[in-house]
Amino acid sequence: MKRSERWRRRLARCFLLILALVAVAGVAALVIRFAPPWLISTKGLTGAARLDELNRVRVALLLIVLGAAAAGVALYVFTTSSRDRRHEHAERERSERFMRAVDQLGHPALDVRLGGIYSLERLAQESPEDHVPIIEILAAFVREHAPWPVRPGASRTGNGTGGAGGASGAGVAAGAGVPVGADHRGRPATDVQAAVTILGRRTLAHDQDRTMSLSHTALAGASLTGAHFEGALFSGVNLEGADLFKANLRAADLEGAILRGAGLLLANLNDTVLWGANAENARLYGANLEGAALKGANLRSAGLTGANLKDAGLHSAVLTGADLTGANLEGAGLDGANLEGANLDGANLKGAVLLNAVYDASTIWPAGVDPAIQGAVARTWPEELSRVAHHAESVPEQAYEGWPQEAEEQAQPGWSHQPEPAPEAESQPEWSHEPEPGPEAEPHPEPPAGEALPLSSEALPLSGEGHETGPAPEPQSPPPLRWPPDDDIGADEPPAG
Repeated sequence: MKRSERWRRRLARCFLLILALVAVAGVAALVIRFAPPWLISTKGLTGAARLDELNRVRVALLLIVLGAAAAGVALYVFTTSSRDRRHEHAERERSERFMRAVDQLGHPALDVRLGGIYSLERLAQESPEDHVPIIEILAAFVREHAPWPVRPGASRTGNGTGGAGGASGAGVAAGAGVPVGADHRGRPATDVQAAVTILGRRTLAHDQDRTMSLSHTALAGASLTGAHFEGALFSGVNLEGADLFKANLRAADLEGAILRGAGLLLANLNDTVLWGANAENARLYGANLEGAALKGANLRSAGLTGANLKDAGLHSAVLTGADLTGANLEGAGLDGANLEGANLDGANLKGAVLLNAVYDASTIWPAGVDPAIQGAVARTWPEELSRVAHHAESVPEQAYEGWPQEAEEQAQPGWSHQPEPAPEAESQPEWSHEPEPGPEAEPHPEPPAGEALPLSSEALPLSGEGHETGPAPEPQSPPPLRWPPDDDIGADEPPAG
C-alpha cells in the first residue's frame, strides 16, 4: 500500500471518530438532562434536597458516559494501530519477498529462477497493488531472454545445462527459429515458458488498463493453450509452431508476427491486427477472425475450415492453397488477394469484395459464384509459353543419331554425310570410312607436307554406321567423317608412270 493512500485512510478514520464522539456527546447530554427523574424517586423531598439528589445522579451518569467514551476511543485506537501494524508487517514482508524473487530471476540455476517466477505470480495474486509491476517485470524478463531477432551479445545460461542461449531463445540459430540448446521442436526455455504461461493466466481485472508488451520475442513452439492476451502487443513476435488452442488474442497487435505452422484452433482473433503476418500452414480451424486486419498477410496453405472471417480485411493477402471450406467471408475485403489453388467450397462470400483478386483453374469456388463478374482476375499462362507448350504436345520427339546440328544440315540441300556408292562398288558392302582403291588398285597417296585433306567445316571424329569393328552408334554420338568427292582425290594423284 502506498504511503499517500495510507495517510488518506487514516484521515478518513479520524474524521469518522470525531463524528462518532460528537454524536455520543449529544446523546449523553440528553440522557444526563432528562434521565435522572426517571432513574430515582424524589417523593417526600423538598426543594434543595430533591435538587441535590438529581445532581448526584447526573454526575454519575456523566462519569459513566465519559468512561464508556474513553473506553471506546481506547479500543478503537488499539484495534486501528494493531491493524496498521499488521498491514505494515505484511507490506514489509511482501516487499522482502518481491525483492528476493526479483533477485532470483538473475540466478544462473534454473530451479532458482523458476522459484522467483512463481513467487512473483503469488505476490501478484495476493496484492492487487503489485499486480501491474509484477506483470511488467515478467514481460521484460521474456523480452530480455528471448529476443527476436537474436541479438549477438544476448547469452546466458540455458535450462540449467550450461548451454548458451539466453535461457530461452536468446541463442536462436539465425534464420532457423530454434533456440540453441533446445530440443528439435524449437520450444522456448523452461523459465521463459513459465513466465509466458503466468502472463497468459493473469487477473485481467487488475491490469488497470495497462498494455502488456511481448513484441519481438522468440516464442517458437511455446504452449499457450487458453492464454489471455487481449490487447497485448505481439508485433514482430516469432510464434512459429506455437500451440494457441482457444487462446484469446482479441484486439491484440500481431503486425509482422511469424505464425508459421502455429495451432490457432478455435482461437479468438476478433479485431486483431495481423498486417504482414506470416501464417503459412497455420491451423485456424474454427477461429474467430471477425474484423481482423490481414492486409498483406501470408496465409499460404493455411487451414481456415469453418473460420469466421466476417468483415475481415484480406487486401493483397496470399491465400494460395488455403483451405477455406465453409468459412464465413461475408463482407470480407479480398481485393488484390491471391486465391490460386484455394478451396472456397461452401464458403459464404455474400458482400465480399473480389476486385482484382487472382485465381486460377485449380481454385474451387462456392456453387453459383462467378468470380469474373465480381472483378476477380483469372491467372493464365503467357501467350509465348502457351504456344511453346502446345507445340511440344503436338510434335512428337525425334531421336537423332549424332549431334543436334545434323538436324539442320539434313534439312539443307547439298552434299550428304553419306556419299552415294560408286558404280563399281555396288557389289561391295556399305561404304566404309576408307575409300576403295582406283582401277589400278593403287593405294591412296599421302597428301603433300603441310597440306591437309579438304574436310568439311563440321568434320568431327570418326563414328559412322559403316564401321566394321566399332559398335552401333548411340544417340548424340559424333557424326561420321566426311570424305571429299572422288574428283578431289584424283586431283591429288601423281601422273601414271
